[in-house]
Amino acid sequence: MSALLQMSARDLLVPLVAAPLIGALLCIFLKRRLSDFVAAIFAAITLVLAIGTIGDVFANLSHTVSVPLARLAMLGGETGPAPLVFELSIDALGALMLFIVTVIGFLVVVYSSAYLSPNNVEHPAGEAKGRYYAWLLLFLGAMVGIALAGNFFQLFIFWELTTLCSWALISHYQNEESLRAGFKALIMTAIGGLFFILALVLMYLSADSEPFAFDVLSRVAPGVRTTIFVFLLIAAWAKAAQFPFFTWLPDAMAAPTPISCYLHAAARTVSASFGLSYGVGLLMGIMALGTIFIVVFLFLFQDDLKKILALSTIAHLGYILVACAMGIWGSTTAFQGGLLHIAAHGCGKGLLFLSVGMLTYYTGTRQVSELSGVGAKLPLVALAFFVGAFTIAGVPPLAGFWSKFLGAVIAILLLAESAIAFGFFLWIGHRVFFGKPSAAVAQVEKSIGVMHVVIVLLAILCATVHIYAIPLAEHIPLGM
Repeated sequence: MSALLQMSARDLLVPLVAAPLIGALLCIFLKRRLSDFVAAIFAAITLVLAIGTIGDVFANLSHTVSVPLARLAMLGGETGPAPLVFELSIDALGALMLFIVTVIGFLVVVYSSAYLSPNNVEHPAGEAKGRYYAWLLLFLGAMVGIALAGNFFQLFIFWELTTLCSWALISHYQNEESLRAGFKALIMTAIGGLFFILALVLMYLSADSEPFAFDVLSRVAPGVRTTIFVFLLIAAWAKAAQFPFFTWLPDAMAAPTPISCYLHAAARTVSASFGLSYGVGLLMGIMALGTIFIVVFLFLFQDDLKKILALSTIAHLGYILVACAMGIWGSTTAFQGGLLHIAAHGCGKGLLFLSVGMLTYYTGTRQVSELSGVGAKLPLVALAFFVGAFTIAGVPPLAGFWSKFLGAVIAILLLAESAIAFGFFLWIGHRVFFGKPSAAVAQVEKSIGVMHVVIVLLAILCATVHIYAIPLAEHIPLGM
């Protein structure tokens, strides 16, 4: 490990992207326990390489390390070089995303080794593990590629790869419900991808040199800049399940992978495009706030725990977009608070999803009305659920408190949502974990396994991730 930490980030970027992709390729040909082992090994390698890369970034948080890899000759003009289309790059924002992606990605892979088993009461399964891990590692590799993207063109490639992986993972059980949900997610997020393509075309037509660089919006005419950003914003709405695209995520309850990484493009664009109009920020903020209040209203009537968490996820992604809107208006503090909330929400909501996954694993149901007294049977799961809920609610000293504290400039707009959501999660926690055990809970046999270890580690991360994330957020510039 010490030798790895002494290597430069430039040396580690290519292996960092390659490791999960190689693991995905190998898992295609493996079955059951062997696929568990290989997937965990390559997820661990990816995490170790990420730690080494991040260690080098921390040596100089204001520095950007880039590795140019490919230019597209067919797009070259007569007077200038072909544009750079593939470049790995790491800075403070990339390091923040990379940490969340690789840590939670590794924990999800390890968790999956126990979750996908014949002992799972809700979904007894032991087959097709190789296929599952292949898509999951490919998804991990795509999100690493997004975190390390050096320009918009490469960002689009990995962005679309996450669309493909999401479709496959959502459809994993191959029943009618999962197939429909996977197809719905594919169609809705692909619509966003079309707008991303339009943005790339405008970049190419409008910039004299390096049209896909992240600073391109500062080098084009104001009208074109606004159009490009709105196209990218629509793409982000689709990926982040914001209005009017929000319906795909509640139907897409598959692997509990942190969707916060999808907002990397929106955050990157705001940080690199000083000069956007107040009107664009207003559009971004109004749409995000509208989505937040729509989904809060919807989850008050939900009985499905996973769908409640999905709707809550949409609301918190809206938080981050509101913070980006405030960044367009010039509030560095709110913008950095939103970026910090990506880390806090990724850990807190990941813990909630994995806790609910354990509930369904042991009881066979995720309906609130069918669960009570779980705390007596599964106390560690109960504790993890409340830690996750308190994290996303912003209860000190957990990570969510610090992100919402930095974003206090928008607190008055979100106070009602926070109060309603927090009260609702407390009610759910009391209903599910206390009282007399329901019929589904009474048959649960206590056990300790790898899933328990994973939720303990995530709970610790909920209390500590801000220590790592705050210095990074403070070094992410607002405009270049």
